[in-house]
Amino acid sequence: MTLLMVQVPTSHLGAGERVYPLGLSRLSASLPRNFERKGLDMNIHPDPWLALDGMLKESTPDIVALSFRNIDPLAGQQFSYLSSLKTAAMLVRKQAPRARILAGGPAFSLFAKQLMQEIPQIDMGLIGEGDRVFPRLLAPDLNPGDIPGLLWREMNGANPGRIISNTMGPRMKMDELVPMDTQMFPPTDYTRDNVYVAALGIEGKRGCDLGCGYCLYPYLGGARVRLRNPVAIVDEIQGLKNEFGVTLFHFTDPVVNRPLDHFTALCTEMIKRDLDIQWTGFFREDTLSDHSISLARKAGLAAIYFSGDALTDHGLSWLNKDLSKQDIFNASKMTAKAGVLTMCHFLLNLPGETCDHIKEAEQMLDTLLDIHCSAGNLGAVIFNHVRLYPGAPMTRKLIRSGQLSDQTNLLYPVYHNPDEFAWVLHEFEAKCHSAGVFSRLGLREKTP
Repeated sequence: MTLLMVQVPTSHLGAGERVYPLGLSRLSASLPRNFERKGLDMNIHPDPWLALDGMLKESTPDIVALSFRNIDPLAGQQFSYLSSLKTAAMLVRKQAPRARILAGGPAFSLFAKQLMQEIPQIDMGLIGEGDRVFPRLLAPDLNPGDIPGLLWREMNGANPGRIISNTMGPRMKMDELVPMDTQMFPPTDYTRDNVYVAALGIEGKRGCDLGCGYCLYPYLGGARVRLRNPVAIVDEIQGLKNEFGVTLFHFTDPVVNRPLDHFTALCTEMIKRDLDIQWTGFFREDTLSDHSISLARKAGLAAIYFSGDALTDHGLSWLNKDLSKQDIFNASKMTAKAGVLTMCHFLLNLPGETCDHIKEAEQMLDTLLDIHCSAGNLGAVIFNHVRLYPGAPMTRKLIRSGQLSDQTNLLYPVYHNPDEFAWVLHEFEAKCHSAGVFSRLGLREKTP
């Protein structure tokens, strides 16, 4: 049997910044060595559809696995990548009519049953992690009812075509993680063109126990944090540097600096190896300290990403962030003092906000800009509206309060952005743009 593994387009063509298909690479590595397989990341080809068509003709696959990473750009844009998955499945069925078509990935997991209904060419879909069960999906005598987390179409019985969803199985231990298949997906195809962001992701943990209102990390990775041995993490980093010359990485962890003892052990291991690499990751503000920043910098920290998400007490409470504004201020002061490049993410126009809340948010933003611009360490401030996902705590809360219909189709981009304050994002972006330019030019005047 021949398997074709495809990462469908989920990035804007021409953007230039490439993201290594970490999940697909690990799935490929989980297969027996003698299993015939080919890989295609459509995101790295100028004409992705020509590339897929050519690969289908060349490989004549028996099984095609489509990986669907993002449902939309997550930048407040009314644009959906749904067409990428639909068109890919249609093209596979056209050029390989007898092939079994599988689908998976984070975006697929969020909308699995609806996507199976929308795209009849997909024979089976996998929700959540595929590391343990993926090899079982390729068996010629597959019994779909035995595969945890699988969606499949009933062929016989009273309701042929009915979509059946199997219960998800236990999540894997992180120390069982298989290496990347760097022959199928060479890292150099990704690192040579990136300018702004790290192309290679490193997994230090999976799962998140925080429960932020908009987030589905607990659903995708579990509500319990599973830690990977720091020695194994640094082994992977060192191997990628030695073999492929990779020197910039991004930790894919929901939060890289918690739990603190694991983060400390990770940094200590990187320092001990003296790797001469750089890395980025999302940090939690309330567990940050001068000591942990210093340790991280010695370990190669290039930039800190914060996801404080709200600029008001009301917003922090609504999003269940379990953070205070003071926590956010303190973290900003620490990164400014250390001179660490800092990116801040905030969500605007949250439910229940008033004119007073907008003024409070602007005052907090001005304070943060003063802190970072004075230090010259402002990377960017990224604003968004909340993308509503089915099952997210905030979505359920909006439905209960009557602010959102339970019949709303969330497959296509749906953002919480009431008209009254829809202008706020653009005004705040303009404020941050001028502050960023002044900071980069070394002009230390306070923001207006």
